Amino acid sequence: MTLLLFISCSKNEEKQTPNGFKYNVVRTGDGIRPKVDEVIVFDYHLKDSNDSTWDSSVEEGLPGAIKIQDSAALVTENGIIQMFRALSKGDSVSVSLPISEFFKTGVNAPPPNGVDTTISISYTIKVKDIMGIEAFQVYQRDAIEKVDESLITKYLGDNKINAQRDTSGLRYVIHTSKGGSKPTVDNCVDVKYTGRFLKDEKIFDQSEKVSFPLNGVIPGWQLGIPLLGVGDSATFYVPSSLAYGPRGYPGFIPPDAILIFDVELLGFGGQFDDATRTCK
Repeated sequence: MTLLLFISCSKNEEKQTPNGFKYNVVRTGDGIRPKVDEVIVFDYHLKDSNDSTWDSSVEEGLPGAIKIQDSAALVTENGIIQMFRALSKGDSVSVSLPISEFFKTGVNAPPPNGVDTTISISYTIKVKDIMGIEAFQVYQRDAIEKVDESLITKYLGDNKINAQRDTSGLRYVIHTSKGGSKPTVDNCVDVKYTGRFLKDEKIFDQSEKVSFPLNGVIPGWQLGIPLLGVGDSATFYVPSSLAYGPRGYPGFIPPDAILIFDVELLGFGGQFDDATRTCK
């Protein structure tokens, strides 16, 4: 079924989606609407009627993204998603909703406890680009790497930490260097470590001693631990692309998390023994 949803937009024109969701066109772009399976990449800014910012892609450094589904999905889509079908590269739109309607439309739930239900939410959206899935994956990876690099650099500067940088983007500080033998990525290693989030320095994992095959852990460790000799210690600042990436580790690591590891190499061996959970 073909739905004639949209006509060319003029500045500050109010538009409406098939399910009645209203939005205001602030600026028009190239007029080329997204096709099925293309991804709309956009900047957004949300603030309430008290002029407090709730969220901003510009401040976070990462734009939003919406994949366009087949038209059969349109009847079940909320107004915001239907709106994106109307947009083209360069379009800017604005929306203002009572807080209860904002949560109903956006997350299909009532406002959380403690939220002032008398306020309204307004948000602006500017379409940066429209692209295919593969191009978006490359775009997203590059964008996240730039954000991670900036956040790690800021953290190190704020804390006056002089760290070295691997070509991969891993940052590290070697605390002790005793000249001991160093493992390769094919070895099993024994380490003591503490893992923290760079965002708030909260500890998410630690161990006095754990053994594992080095080629079975995150890339940041595969790159960092071979820099250490037995008895050496270091701190690794691991960008998300060298950690758990956009998937995270459900229940423990959120998506795109930058991690800090304080690590001491206790020893290493040739193989990992599954029965004893040690290196041999």
